Amino acid sequence: MKIGVYSNVNKDPDGKVKRAVFDSATAHGISAVEYEDSAHCDFAVTIGGDGTILRVVKACAKSGIPVLGINLGTVGFLAETEPSAIDEAFSRLVKRDYILERRSLLDVSVKDKREYALNDAVVMRVGSGRAATVDLSINGDSVDSIVCDGFVVSTPTGSTAYSLSAGGSIIAPGLPVIALTPLNPHTLRARPIIVGSGDKIGIKCRGDGRIMLYADGNDVTELSEHDEVIITGWDMSALFVRFGYNGFYSKLLNKLGTR
Repeated sequence: MKIGVYSNVNKDPDGKVKRAVFDSATAHGISAVEYEDSAHCDFAVTIGGDGTILRVVKACAKSGIPVLGINLGTVGFLAETEPSAIDEAFSRLVKRDYILERRSLLDVSVKDKREYALNDAVVMRVGSGRAATVDLSINGDSVDSIVCDGFVVSTPTGSTAYSLSAGGSIIAPGLPVIALTPLNPHTLRARPIIVGSGDKIGIKCRGDGRIMLYADGNDVTELSEHDEVIITGWDMSALFVRFGYNGFYSKLLNKLGTR
């Protein structure tokens, strides 16, 4: 068994957890290397928070490589284990005592650019005090023109991220849906919408100021009022190592501080 280790130096500045990962891997007969190309590994092991996982998950999805996250972040919805349980995690990997959980991704395209997102794609005005007008369509049919600050289009995984802050619903990770959540709508009729992962979502924005497209928090491009962002579900999934079958709701309660 071979693992590729990707460590966030901002979360593990002294490399203590990284050294523990390499030492534990060796003790369990696992070959551990620095993460470069996940295609040559059986698993990718990340050290950091959910943002660290987002940096490698798309390459891993393309290669079909499962991700095991070791949590050093604030929330850590995607990470599966803590630094104190590294030995136990590797013992279970060797024994094949785990399950693989699939998480859907978004396919986001505009102009000549194409990106993929595990959490969300966000179309949002920046640098202007005025709201924009967002023209929303689904499968070519016009849904509405909404005066707002933008839209968050999220996977079930992303429903606990920016979409949640904007008033969107929490969605169980295995559901084949996409959530559309308006940002600060200037109308009472605008509500979050849930569509199927096979639906084609179109978004155009009009208004003063700059309009930006982001994918998983990263800049994709600045939009003009003639640009249409097309978003669908991606036909590949990210794979995550899980050591239990019913962890989502318990983790949800713990991470959101409700118990």
